[in-house]
Amino acid sequence: MKPAYNIWDLREQARRKLPGAIWEFIERGTEDDILTAHNNAALRRIRFDPRTLRDVTTRDLSIELFGKRRASPLIIAPTGIADLACFRGESCIAGAAAAAGLPFSLATSSTTGMDTIARITRDGAGFWQQMYLWERRDLSWQVVDRAASLGAEALIVTVDTPVWPNREFNRRNGMANPIRANPLLAWSIMQRPGWMAAVLGRYMLNGGLPAFANYPAEVANGGRVTNSPSVSWQDVEELKRRFPGKLLLKGMLNREDALRAAGHGVDGVIVSNHGGRTFDASPASIEVLAEIVDAVADRMTVIFDSGIRRGSDVLKAIAIGAHAVMIGRATLYGAAAGGRAGAARAIAILKEEIGTAMAMVGVTTLDELDRSFLRRDTVPGL
Repeated sequence: MKPAYNIWDLREQARRKLPGAIWEFIERGTEDDILTAHNNAALRRIRFDPRTLRDVTTRDLSIELFGKRRASPLIIAPTGIADLACFRGESCIAGAAAAAGLPFSLATSSTTGMDTIARITRDGAGFWQQMYLWERRDLSWQVVDRAASLGAEALIVTVDTPVWPNREFNRRNGMANPIRANPLLAWSIMQRPGWMAAVLGRYMLNGGLPAFANYPAEVANGGRVTNSPSVSWQDVEELKRRFPGKLLLKGMLNREDALRAAGHGVDGVIVSNHGGRTFDASPASIEVLAEIVDAVADRMTVIFDSGIRRGSDVLKAIAIGAHAVMIGRATLYGAAAGGRAGAARAIAILKEEIGTAMAMVGVTTLDELDRSFLRRDTVPGL
């Protein structure tokens, strides 16, 4: 891996290494690709009101989350494509997260077994399990129960994808997860012989292409599951009853939905637009964070997701009122650039930048941050 001084360096290294079809699957959003850029731009419009002449020699990045002290405010978001970023990419990112004391979120569509991730993260901050609810709820409950049996701290139910999004570029590229051989994808892969040898070749020598590892046996043996457009608050009640850990709803962009979640006893909401990958006409997550924090942050945990590329982005979300922040593409870039070492570098870069930004803003702990540190005219919703 070449030297990387920021997440953008890792992004460029990933772009140069990955086949175009896989790169676009990771990097692009949906339809006209408006929201992916808007997430970043909306964060960058926010400005701080720094304090000076404060002793910031020592800065503490730790936070309290779900009754535990965490090393930093970062959580690895669920990303179902990590095993194509590099060989056994999910394990690489999970290992880097564990070493850094970050919770690792495993996607439903992962190609690494839940038991493997549970083992890798056992000595770190543990793992959280993400899932969509399928039309066959009995199959969904099997995944939930298995996650509980393996000690998942939290269950993340993604609620912003009732039907599959319009990702036309994936169809043009012959790209899906898990990958299936086809001429379009084959042509894209052939343009990156290094990736073909280091990643695809190693998979072929070790059992074949990655396949969904945590689907119920009925699906793995030829069945089919689809996201359910009928998911409702009754399902939330059943999940709350069934899962013993923390229940989080990911994809919240609406104040009333967040209030309803609090009323149903949900432990936390993740303010997220899926990294711009679901609905191009949604707002940037940062644009609705303040109103959701004001509505429910005193009753439940609020986690921010979508668009984080700098440590200062993390501080902006926390100053508005988020309790923690998820990162997804950053560690995917790192894994593509350099496997576990690359994922670890992505985490280290963000932690270094958080520490630097804290000094520049004038705080020594993240608990000190509030909206008085922000130029209010630059923050949506204030």
